Amino acid sequence: MYPHATLDWNATRLEARLAEHPDEVATRVELARICLSRGLFHSQADVQLPLALQHAKKVLIEDPQSVDGFVVAGAALVAMDRAESAQRYLDEATRLQPERADLHLALGAMYRSQGDRHLAIRHLETSVRLASDSWEPHLLLGRVLGERAREIGETRLIERSQYHLVQALRIAPPADLLQPLMLDLGVTCLQTQRYAEAEKLFVRLKEHQKYAAVARKYLGQVAFALGKYKNAIQHYRSYCESHGEEANVLAQMGLAYLHLRELARARDHCSRALLIDPDHLAARHALACTLIEEGQITEAMKVLKTTLADNPGDGASYLELVRLRRRLQDYPWLQRALQSEVEGFDRLPITGGEGAPRVITRRRIAILLEELRAVGPSSITAVLAAIDTLEDEGLRFFLWEEACALAGGHVADEVASQLRDPGRSYSVGLARNALAAAAWLPEPALTAGLNVTVEDIQRQTVERRGNQTDIQAHRRAVDQERDVARAHQSLLLLAIATRRSRAARQLLSVWGKDADPDLQVAVLAAQLICGEADSQRALLRRGQERGAAHLVERLIAVVQPSSRVTVPQTVRASDGAHGEVHCSSCGRTGAECTHLLSGTAAVLCDLCVQEVAKDRRKFMSPDDAVCHLCGRTQMETRGVYRIHSVDVCADCMDTSLGVIEREEVEKFLRDW
Repeated sequence: MYPHATLDWNATRLEARLAEHPDEVATRVELARICLSRGLFHSQADVQLPLALQHAKKVLIEDPQSVDGFVVAGAALVAMDRAESAQRYLDEATRLQPERADLHLALGAMYRSQGDRHLAIRHLETSVRLASDSWEPHLLLGRVLGERAREIGETRLIERSQYHLVQALRIAPPADLLQPLMLDLGVTCLQTQRYAEAEKLFVRLKEHQKYAAVARKYLGQVAFALGKYKNAIQHYRSYCESHGEEANVLAQMGLAYLHLRELARARDHCSRALLIDPDHLAARHALACTLIEEGQITEAMKVLKTTLADNPGDGASYLELVRLRRRLQDYPWLQRALQSEVEGFDRLPITGGEGAPRVITRRRIAILLEELRAVGPSSITAVLAAIDTLEDEGLRFFLWEEACALAGGHVADEVASQLRDPGRSYSVGLARNALAAAAWLPEPALTAGLNVTVEDIQRQTVERRGNQTDIQAHRRAVDQERDVARAHQSLLLLAIATRRSRAARQLLSVWGKDADPDLQVAVLAAQLICGEADSQRALLRRGQERGAAHLVERLIAVVQPSSRVTVPQTVRASDGAHGEVHCSSCGRTGAECTHLLSGTAAVLCDLCVQEVAKDRRKFMSPDDAVCHLCGRTQMETRGVYRIHSVDVCADCMDTSLGVIEREEVEKFLRDW
């Protein structure tokens, strides 16, 4: 996108030519771009950016319609922190030639400087689309995505950041930019828990004098994350020796000593961090944890309460305070705290942002509920009582869901323990409870509960109904017990179907082949819940044959169409399913693409997803469109797109693109 090779020689050549022919616009544009490249990417900003602006202005005097002149002037002004002046030049360039990669790169940099990272990302994505083979837009997009991820705490943004930084490295930027790019990539590896790759990157950076100290600090973070606390302390100490003590590093050393149970040293480092920065939250939190381990509960409480008085939004300190109360078995305090937070919620102002009072209170309520969940079902009454004091419907529903989860989790624990031995515990009541608590039961537990054998039925006939001396009476007792077992299995199949997973569909397909006529009805009902259209027709036919069509119609009305958002499954050629599964949009099989995404009503390959991602505006679907993979509507996602009659939402596209990007990152880091 910009020139980077032999810049000094080319600049000298162009300056000499301009001295002879000062009116050559093309030569001046080339020189302006070289100056801009030096200023933006090669540590010569103070001298070269004003020169780039000067040359661009002269170009515009000679040619008032020069898009190059507008873009270079705008980009130089952005880099000189003069975004307002840059806007005029970039707006004019947009009017004349909107589809320019360097223009959108400059716009992205401008919005980044103004703190609007959302708009910055949009323009940088356009720049990448227009110049995918240039490292500059990949580099800047990777950095802005990383900044945005730290702003809102979204893992997917960190993965995207990592992907674009890898693309920049793959395209091979100039040697003087390799180290800062490695630093950026190493930080994202830390954030995505790729500790081995992060360590390799920081070890390489340690060899460069300019980056040796900061590499030591990040190596300390890697060692800490891996539980190598002594190594972490050594790296942090080395960093402090060369770079001076920092509150953040001292606090991290305090935590490392805390993990090593060297409590006096932990407290000392936290205190030193607080001398540098009395408001340092991580140091306060580490100090409170150290005091708790030392048994100084009153002092720890004092530190936590003081921290929260100064910083009400500090979730880590509030979590520690609530956990401490639970460890002390002060359950009434937890219940009163929940009541207090909920009662005050409606009076809080409705404002946006991560630090908004309602956002902070919601986080506190979530922390309290998590700890009350650990207390057990006795907390249900407190949660239900809190609902009565609320007017906010969103929070009322959230608390109601939590009360249901507490009850469901309690039931699920009991059910799961009984399902471990289905041959002895099978019953209609158990299966009904499993169906009611299906959302909280692991799928393997439900599947294990199906294992009722003929031998189990015969044994339970004797144990539950007694020995029958008459052979006919015994056969009737066996038949009755078999009916109980079939009812148990039927209800469990319905419970499994509510998961709507790929494994559930496969299990139902297997059971459908071997099931007796009665159990086959249950299989069809379960497949109907999974959204399989063929089962609906077969079930209606069975219902008509038995005079129970009205019951089938009632079932269909309840479960079809599914209003539940489902998670699409990734299908690969290596799964052995590529001959059976093909893309509903283009017809490709798994052998012809990287992977397919299988949903409730369609399958979409990664190549079609990438085609949509290149220019989403071209594929916008009607307002009433519903994603064929997960069931989301336009109101439930950032957008729904249509490609060859298949509708796919932004969330499912993120899932597919994430698979591709993670694999590319893994391969690059493995081979690099």
